[in-house]
Amino acid sequence: MIQNKRYELHMHKNILVDLNIILDVLLERPGYKASQAVLEIQSPFDYTLFVSAHVVTTFAYLLENAKVPKKEIIRNVNWLLQTFSVVATNDGILKNALKSNITDYEDAVVEQAALDCGASIIITRNVNDFRQSMLPATTPEEFISSSGS
Repeated sequence: MIQNKRYELHMHKNILVDLNIILDVLLERPGYKASQAVLEIQSPFDYTLFVSAHVVTTFAYLLENAKVPKKEIIRNVNWLLQTFSVVATNDGILKNALKSNITDYEDAVVEQAALDCGASIIITRNVNDFRQSMLPATTPEEFISSSGS
């Protein structure tokens, strides 16, 4: 039984990261250091970090609205695409989100994207929004303390 536990600790994990974690780091909001630690845990052997495709476009939209220069937006979107694997937001995900127990549609899309990529957890600042999720959600602080990173 102990061997199984040890193996479980070293299994590769897919993690879906909510946009608010990325914004924590970009805007240096309270708690950004824990969010930054989440973004730095990725390795080819332990974790793969995912975002839903709509996160990429929303991220660019928020930067545009903040009057960030185009060159800087491109640099930030390139960073996002290099840091995360992107889950396509297809009609199946969007339709399944309509059936989700999560009442906020955007959060339901995040949940469905997480299920689609085989994520074991969603890391978000809005854990309460995911109470009805089929997957567990946790804050960056809780994740970092439980993963030993």
